[in-house]
Formats: sequence, structure tokens, C-alpha cells
Amino acid sequence: VIIGALAAGRKIIMTMKRSGLAAVALAATCAVLPTPTSGFYMPGVHPLTFNPGDEVPMKVNAMTSIRTQLPRDYYQLPFCEPVDGPKMASENLGEFLTGNKVQNSPYTINMLREVYCQILCQVKLNSYEAKTLKMHIKYGYHNNWIIDNLPSASLGLSEAGQKQKHYAGGFPVGFIAIENGDAYVYNHVNIVIDYHKPETTSTDSVGYRVVGFAVEPMSINHKFLANYEWDGESTEGYTKQLQTCTAGYHMDRDTISQNQVVNKDEKILYTYDVKWNESRVPWASRWDVYLNEDHLVPAKVHWYSIINSILVVLFLSLLVISILVRNLKRDIAGYNAISVLTDEEEDEEADETGWKLVHADVFRPPSTMPMVFCAFIGTGCQIAFATFISIIFSAIGFLSPARRGSLMIGVLIFYMISGCISGYVSSRLYKTFKGRQWQMCTILTATLFPGSCFAVFLFFNIVLFFFHSSASVPFLDVIIVAAMWCCISIPLVFMGSYFGYKQESIEFPTHTSTVSREIPKPTHIMLHPTVSMVAAGLAPFAAAYVELFFIMTSLWMDQYYYVFGFTLIVYLILIITCAEITILVLYYQLCSENHRWWWFSFFTAGSTALYTFVYSFFWFQGLQASSMMITYMLYFGYMVLISFGLLLLTGTIGALSGLWFVRKIFGSIKID
Repeated sequence: VIIGALAAGRKIIMTMKRSGLAAVALAATCAVLPTPTSGFYMPGVHPLTFNPGDEVPMKVNAMTSIRTQLPRDYYQLPFCEPVDGPKMASENLGEFLTGNKVQNSPYTINMLREVYCQILCQVKLNSYEAKTLKMHIKYGYHNNWIIDNLPSASLGLSEAGQKQKHYAGGFPVGFIAIENGDAYVYNHVNIVIDYHKPETTSTDSVGYRVVGFAVEPMSINHKFLANYEWDGESTEGYTKQLQTCTAGYHMDRDTISQNQVVNKDEKILYTYDVKWNESRVPWASRWDVYLNEDHLVPAKVHWYSIINSILVVLFLSLLVISILVRNLKRDIAGYNAISVLTDEEEDEEADETGWKLVHADVFRPPSTMPMVFCAFIGTGCQIAFATFISIIFSAIGFLSPARRGSLMIGVLIFYMISGCISGYVSSRLYKTFKGRQWQMCTILTATLFPGSCFAVFLFFNIVLFFFHSSASVPFLDVIIVAAMWCCISIPLVFMGSYFGYKQESIEFPTHTSTVSREIPKPTHIMLHPTVSMVAAGLAPFAAAYVELFFIMTSLWMDQYYYVFGFTLIVYLILIITCAEITILVLYYQLCSENHRWWWFSFFTAGSTALYTFVYSFFWFQGLQASSMMITYMLYFGYMVLISFGLLLLTGTIGALSGLWFVRKIFGSIKID
């Protein structure tokens, strides 16, 4: 693991040297500016250049389906295989964790060489193969092919009958006929490749570069001329002419007379065309159309998300200024005026009311599970910092979708190195609560959230293994993840905890009494702690729900997400909203003489996670999920983990904001 981390660091340094410090500075500047109309691509992979006739290798990735959420190995279906059998391409840990399984393919493609209806192989379906192929077509599985690290776009027909191109999610394996319900397989593909010849001042030719890749699938019931019957093995069949193809012309949908049905004992002949188109798009910009889906989602939608979030923040800020600040100034002035009166004058004044009455209890440690509270706050700081750094690196381009699995690896690394932050925060807060078992608190901080994630991941990994899904991570990679957690993350948490416990306890402006003050019953239903906590989470959720839709779409529907500049803004707005709503609601709880605010402030902002989880139920309906139980288990199992992580993040923001607010107001009054 350490050697891999050093190697990754060396690659980043070499990338910066190649790009130049100016490019890095420019990228850092652009990261804070939302650029929805063009995908930002950080150079880091050397472009491949091909001369005419050079082989352009094509690879196949795992098949995916948004209806089942179960990636499948490409060669589990009766497709043509390479002569020497499928071989795995080099993959990183992030690709395995995200269900990618890249292998070589039997397709032969050469630069600028047109191919017309080339026979690839013939497969005779047995009962099991026909049933399996039908099932995958029924569940909407898509093929995901790759040429020069570019995923295949899909060329198809819209409902109006016009050709359209979709850049994410691959192309379908087949289709189900509406008339009779039969399954048909796409056994012919038109492989359309865009190439670009880079400009150079040198007299030497630099060759051509691949800048676009699309696949137009077709279903054709191929027939040989003169009713020739091929056994699928003899070399003679590869040279025979097909009556369903026109020599020297690429296949067109209008010439198809009969589709290839999927049935037992059916012979499926796989063919392909290769078409080359010159393009003006340079190699460095070839990912732009993938990231913005050729402007499928208008930029104004993301701007609407930002404006919506800003309006929520402005509304809360006005409430804080008009109500909270005004009331606090009046309260503090009144309390300080009473403190300078003589005993006789003080008796003449009305009895004290409001939040000053709880000054002897407000800094009392939480009576319920203080160690768990400290572990939650420490873990929330770790998640918040790792999320912020991941968004920054994604906005710069280091964690680009062009590098499969890079985002997953980045999140894991940033979360691990943030372990020292969680250990420091949890231990210092626990010491403030006068806790004695700081070792147990540290262990709980280091294992509570990551242990829950690893247990759920391990459970689903075993289940996916029995479903023969490519999302099942190999045992060696599971050991690597466990080693990263045990050998790097946990020691960093203990290191941070050691330094945190060595620090002085957090000083409070008032002393805590021996006996706890009784909390009166709330005078209004909105002042009930549970009602206040649940209602408060609606504001942060409203500030981020539009961008949450796009994140969910990317997560569960195989779409690319790239607008990390917008994500950074929404993330900061979410933090501000959580802090403001917590302070506002906490003030009224203190005025109601409720001094148990530690957990209250945590769940006030943390209830955002509740709305996110409820929203996932409504969003799931649009997924058109299959009736398989594993699909429901995967979706809602991981959504529980995501909501739990969001609870820790937003709850920590609320608790720390509440701590700052309470110390500030009680430090502003004079107390005998």
C-alpha cells in the first residue's frame, strides 16, 4: 500500500512537471469558477498516436443495467471471444471497487481502414445461453466498449425516428419487441471512430489520434448467398458473401428486412463495420461531449440550483440578522444591566427569564452517550475534510472521469489521511467532557463509521459473488482495503487522538452546577425538541436538492458527473445553511430553558440526512428497478450508508456551530 501511494505521488509530480506550473495555477483558478458549457480535462495521460494501418485495440468493459445495479462480465453472454481467450487489462483498485472489468476483444480495427460487414463469429444458442441472453436483454443491460480510453457512445433512433447520440451508459445488448414480447439481440455494430490529425511545425508526420468513438447497434438475421450453411468453425465461412450486406457499403437500418431473434438452437452471426470520420476536435478536448452530454442538460439548470441555494442562505441570514441578533443585543444588555443593580433594586426588578437561567447547566456534558457523541463529531470532521479535498481535486481535474476509478481511490486516500483530524477532535472534546477512557473513545472513532461501511461492503461483496457479478471485488483487493484501514487510517486516528488529549480542555465562560436544572415543558409544539430537529433539516436539504438529483443520477444511472465547480459552491452553501439553521433553532430552545443542546444541535442539522433518505424512495421509483431483491438491497443498503455519512457531516457542522454560539453568548454576559 505504501509503495502504491509513493508511486501515485510520483505520477502526480511527473504530471505537474509535464503540465507546467502555469497549467496547475490556471486549473486552480478555474476550479472555483463553474464552467458548465465545457468539461475541464487535466492533462495527465500521454496521447496515443497511430499511423495509417496501425492496430487500434478495442476493449470491452463489464455490462451494466440501471434496472438491476448488477454489473456482469461481458463474456458471460454468448458473444464472440478472442482467439487466445479473454485477458484482463491492467486495472487499479478503484476500477475493481466500482465494478469495472476491462478485457480484450476479438474486433480488429486499424487506423483509417474502413471495414464493411466483417464476419466475426457464429454462435449456436443452447437452452441455457438463450435463456441467459433473453434475461439480460429484458433487464436492459448495456455493453460498454473502450477505444483509447474513450467509452463508446450509443447511436440510436429517438421516438420521432431521428438519429440521436447518447454518451453515457454504453449501448444496449438487444431489445424486446412491443408486438409479441420476443427478445432480439444486436448482432451487428457500426463502429464509428472520429480521428484528428494534430497540427505540427515539424516536417515529420505525427500520425492520427482518436477523439471520438460511437457504436450503432443493429439486429440483423444474416443469411449467406446461395443458402450456404456455416458450422461456425471452418475458415471458409469467413470468406462467404452475405445476402443481407451490400459489398462496399456500410450497413444501414433501412436495409434490414428481419431482426435476429433469440431462441434455442438459433444461429447468431456477429458482424461489424468500421467507419472513420475526420474531426476538428483536438485530443485534449475529446472528453468535453462526454462530460456535458453534448449539452443534454442546459447550464441554466445548474445555475438554477446555485440560485436556489443562495436564496435559502439569504433567507436564513435575514432571519438570523433580524431576529437573532436583535434579540441577543436586547437580552445581553438587559442581563448586564441587572447584574450591576443592588440587592434592593434587583428585588424590584422582574424575575429573570430566558436563556441566562441555564448558565449553570448549559455546558454540562451530554447525559446520553458522551463517548459516542465525541466519536460522531470526530468522524464528521473527517468526512467533511475528505469531501472538501475530493471536490477540490475533482474540480482541478486530477480525479477526472477520464481515469476510471480515480475518484474512488482519491476519496479513500483523503479519508485515510484525514484520520488524524477525527482523532484530534474526538479526543479533545472527550477530555473536555472529563472522560477517562480516551483509548476506547479513539477506537470507537476509528471503527464506528468505516467499520460499518466495511461490514456492509463485505456483505454485499459476498452476495454479488454468488450472483456472478463483476462488482464482486477480488479477495486480494478486499485485503488491500482492509490493510489500508488497519495499517494507515487507524494509526492516524490514534496519532491525532494522542495530540488532542495532550491539549488543554476547551474553556467555558460559566461554571456547571452539581445538580441539573429541570427542563420545563415546551409552551408551543414548534418548541418541542423533536419537532424542531425534524423541521430544521428541511432548509439545508432545500439548498442542495437540485444538485443532489444530478449526483444521484450519476451514482445510480451510469451518467457522468463533472460540474464539481458547482458542487463546491453547493457544498459550502450546505455548510453555511446547517450552521445558520442550527443557531437559529438553538436560540429558541435556550430561551425555553432547554439546556440539553449537544445532541439537539447535532440532530438539528443532521436531520438533512433524513430528508435525503426519504427523497431516495421517491427517486427510486424513476429508476424502473427490476423485481430482484438484490437490487433493492443494494440501493437502499448503500443509501443508508450515504445518509449515515451525511448525518455525521451535517450533524458535526450543527454541533460545532452550536458550541461556538453558546460560548459566544454566555461569554458576553456577567454572571455572579
